[in-house]
Amino acid sequence: MGSDPRHLIAEAEKKASAPAGWFGFGGPKLDEAAELYMKAGNAYKLQKQWKESGDAYRSQANLLIKSGERDEAVSAFLNAAKSYKKVVPLEYITVLESAVSILIEKGRFSAAASNQKLIAEVYETEIGDIKAARDAYEKAGEWYQGEEANASADGCFIKAATFAAQLEDFEAALSMIEDVASRCVDHKLTKWSLKEYFFKAGIILLNIGDVVRVRTSLERYCGMDLSFRDQREYKFILKLADAFEAGDVEGFTNSVVEFDRFSTLDPWKTALLLRVKKSIGEEDEDLT
Repeated sequence: MGSDPRHLIAEAEKKASAPAGWFGFGGPKLDEAAELYMKAGNAYKLQKQWKESGDAYRSQANLLIKSGERDEAVSAFLNAAKSYKKVVPLEYITVLESAVSILIEKGRFSAAASNQKLIAEVYETEIGDIKAARDAYEKAGEWYQGEEANASADGCFIKAATFAAQLEDFEAALSMIEDVASRCVDHKLTKWSLKEYFFKAGIILLNIGDVVRVRTSLERYCGMDLSFRDQREYKFILKLADAFEAGDVEGFTNSVVEFDRFSTLDPWKTALLLRVKKSIGEEDEDLT
């Protein structure tokens, strides 16, 4: 009977709301109530009742905050998140945000960034809210950067940039990608990523629609990575810029089809290139 989570929660509620007696004796026993909520959370978890488990852990966390035990509350919120993630992604985000808030308050920015990234991933993959995902990735990137975890930061910024481009915030997307690329130039382990960053930047520039800027930016990228001038991606973006400038929809489409035949374009690149093609006159025909 004692391990039945319903009885544990009933007992926890009783202890948390006990009235004070004569001369101030008695009253709520928050630490004991929090422990009972934790045991209830564990019991529900064993029964795979994920929503109930998350609720119990969250109640534990809230009581720990009332008791001034904010570090312990973070652990309880994280346990709640693990349970909620199975069934209620929005609740998962809510309790992770509570944990992140305390971590920031405590100056634990690396842990805050890691959990903020988890929030971004759920917005991206389970909820499909790319604006919220962009904001969460960007915030995680800033916190990682503040802790000099540059590889983790740059991964978040690239994610944020791809969503910014989908939201047609092209200048912000370009700025993030170029900033990441500039940090990769002098690092052997990350320099191999430059071609992909410059390729994405070129596609974003085409969407901005300034052909002169496309060409000058490509020249600048070649100065950052001498090998880029020999890459198919460089020559491809130049061809597209020429077709764009000439208003040559057919030439633009043929260049995309030819490139895609040898190097398959992912959905993000395809969607943005389709947007460019539509801007030079053709509305309905697919690129490939």
